Amino acid sequence: MIKREDWGFTNPVVSDLYGKPPLVWKDMDIHLVVYETDIENIEKVIPEPLEARTNKVFVWQSHFDLGTTQGAFSETAIYVQVKYKDYEADYEPFLYVDSHLPLTAGREIWGYQKKMAEIEIVPEMEAVRAQTNRLGHQIVKALVVPRYIADMNEIPWSRDGVFSLKYIPSAEENGEPLRQLVLTPGEFTAQEGKFFGGPASVTFERSEIDPTYLLEPKKIIGGYYGKGDLYLPFGKIVCDYKD
Repeated sequence: MIKREDWGFTNPVVSDLYGKPPLVWKDMDIHLVVYETDIENIEKVIPEPLEARTNKVFVWQSHFDLGTTQGAFSETAIYVQVKYKDYEADYEPFLYVDSHLPLTAGREIWGYQKKMAEIEIVPEMEAVRAQTNRLGHQIVKALVVPRYIADMNEIPWSRDGVFSLKYIPSAEENGEPLRQLVLTPGEFTAQEGKFFGGPASVTFERSEIDPTYLLEPKKIIGGYYGKGDLYLPFGKIVCDYKD
């Protein structure tokens, strides 16, 4: 038998799927649109005990080839800004990837709300188009027109990082599921001279299976596109729903 101390970091214990955090991704292509919606829309997509803190929404779409333990993949994340006790962070009610590795690791470690989708980021005329399709629906389409060298300080990320809801059903009927609210202080760094801002737009095709349309854009704040690096450590459990 394989002793516990000889198990890999993940299942399968004889050939673990991915390595332990921190994870590092380099030279990412980043496509980001920031906009405002109605605060009531944000309240429709966040779990208790989180509370909506602002009416801002971030549509993040990225691709990278160079990084640790999870291979190359593309990702789409929609962030809203929330609070819990004294914590102020962002939360991802919608999150998509195009590879099983980051889907599995993100859900198993942090509880990120990940699903599989088709994602592309394509330069097109004067703009860069980032699009996410799932089950025949164009659930996210965003355009950014790069016009000036941007600074990360323009983007109003929350102070304390990103919340995620780790929710794992019990293997026993009527058993207690695992429910934890996790806070992770990830760090994104834009590469100097390779990160640009400009006009932007976002549209969501209506899908009741992936209802991104609930976060209907009301006012575009700005768009960004360029190169950056991301560092993702272990998180911290800030709420156990058994308490």
